[in-house]
Amino acid sequence: MLNVSYPKQKRCSSFPTDSQRAPWSLWDYQAFLGPRDSEPEPPPSGSRRVSFADAKGLSLVQVKEFGTWDVPKLPGYESSEVEGTDAEEFFLSPLTFFLPWSTQELFAKVREQKVELEAIELIPGTTILKGIIRVLSISFTKAVYVRISLDTWSSHFDLLADYVPGSSDGLMDCFSFKLTLVPPFGDQGARVDFCLRYETPLGTFWSNNDNRNYVLFCHQKIKTEREKPQKENLEDTMVCL
Repeated sequence: MLNVSYPKQKRCSSFPTDSQRAPWSLWDYQAFLGPRDSEPEPPPSGSRRVSFADAKGLSLVQVKEFGTWDVPKLPGYESSEVEGTDAEEFFLSPLTFFLPWSTQELFAKVREQKVELEAIELIPGTTILKGIIRVLSISFTKAVYVRISLDTWSSHFDLLADYVPGSSDGLMDCFSFKLTLVPPFGDQGARVDFCLRYETPLGTFWSNNDNRNYVLFCHQKIKTEREKPQKENLEDTMVCL
């Protein structure tokens, strides 16, 4: 028998074995992976300084002041916004009653019929009718209504009056009501007819001006033309800081 022996092959020495390979450093990994274009390098940071105005003695607030001056009036233009004195004025004209009562007469009426109109007026510069009603405090639970007609009783509605805080003296209380009249009015003004109703657990009481009701008219004052001085020079100037 022929024995043939083959020479043993040696492993290539150009690649070291695991036992001979030295561990890779961070630089080896970066050289192996190559440059990473997806992550751009941050821009170089420079030193910055922040300063505040108050640290340098400057003001933190800038103030601007404006002077007032007269607004010139356009020819043929009337506006209550330019001159508040040109606002329309109205007044009341009672037809069937007269106020104010004397204190003795008012208290006597309240004791007699439990409810009476004490005062009525127009709020200045408006067409709002405001009235005060005095009632005899015969019960803690009470309600006061004003029955009003604007078409001589072809129709009517009831207006609930509000209690006036602090008006009670233990014997009498006061209630108030407001009614807004909408212009324009007719030649005779806006007519208002009304009476008062006082409701308590002890009964319902009325005040209707001795069965004639309260009737009044609201009129608009007629203005007379008057010359108004015009200022030619503007004395005030606008000042900016």
